[in-house]
Amino acid sequence: MSITVTAPMRIDLAGGTLDLHPLYLFLERPLTITISINIYSQARVRAIEGNRVRLISEDLGSSIEVENTAELQFGGPLDLLVRAVNFYAPQGGVELITHSGAPKGSGLGASSSLLMSISKALSLFSGRGDSIHDLIMYGASLEAQNLRIPTGYQDYYGACLGGINGLEFKIDGHNIRSLYSSQDFFTKLNDSLIVSFTGISHFSGTSNWNMLKRYIDNEGDTVKRMEAIEDTAHQMWDALICEDLDKVAEALDREWQNRRGLAEGVTNASIDAMVLAAKNAGALASKICGAGGGGCMLTLARPQERQQVIEALESKGAEILEVSIDSQGLRVAE
Repeated sequence: MSITVTAPMRIDLAGGTLDLHPLYLFLERPLTITISINIYSQARVRAIEGNRVRLISEDLGSSIEVENTAELQFGGPLDLLVRAVNFYAPQGGVELITHSGAPKGSGLGASSSLLMSISKALSLFSGRGDSIHDLIMYGASLEAQNLRIPTGYQDYYGACLGGINGLEFKIDGHNIRSLYSSQDFFTKLNDSLIVSFTGISHFSGTSNWNMLKRYIDNEGDTVKRMEAIEDTAHQMWDALICEDLDKVAEALDREWQNRRGLAEGVTNASIDAMVLAAKNAGALASKICGAGGGGCMLTLARPQERQQVIEALESKGAEILEVSIDSQGLRVAE
């Protein structure tokens, strides 16, 4: 028996960090808007002899092999794989091979995408009936154990659902708004996306934790900025519903202006230079993906300015990633 699961990664248009528990409980209308993109993680699971467990990360160049699941130890570079196998508890021997297509520290939700592909593959392999909701809830807990800090939910939804989604977080659960736009606007938005890797790896958990701590401590203008990010997310959703690319760009810029002051390290001189270079070349707006501090940057540009914006970003050291919107989400091959 062999199962392969592929999951997309995501870019966040607005409302990032508002998906973090319990932060979203402190806000009135928390909303996070994500776009799934065609950069993927993949997990391949197959049965092997006896009760052996073999874990292989192709992109990390790391592997573990033990006689049975009881010998798996937490910690180390493959801790997330170990925790997933320990939780889903497949019977008999199992080999898990993973691969991530994103640069390390990309800010594209790579580890969460990988965990969703692993979780779906192991769930099917173990004959469980886990729903997408189950996989996301379990995944958030597993990754929190791995990172040792609170985790959000947007990355898991982006990996599972595909497309463009508004995620509402409430006391009684999560509500998903999926955007079904006209083909003309979908094409226009898709063609406007420029995703670049800044060359600076980041650890989003640290930034998110700093933002959450500053919010709870009412430090500086963090509460005011977080409320502005909440309002901007709703403005972004309205712009998407109205299929107005200029208003989408305005909301993206407002998101970035509020986010960059949330915590120390969200931006730096190199990132600011890239954003300014893109703007001077005709970009509509730019923001760092995820919590900030490095990783990938999202830029919106009209087709006629696209190439000069790309050249401006490259002149500041950014690496352009060829991306488009993924509409499928999780996919399984057996």
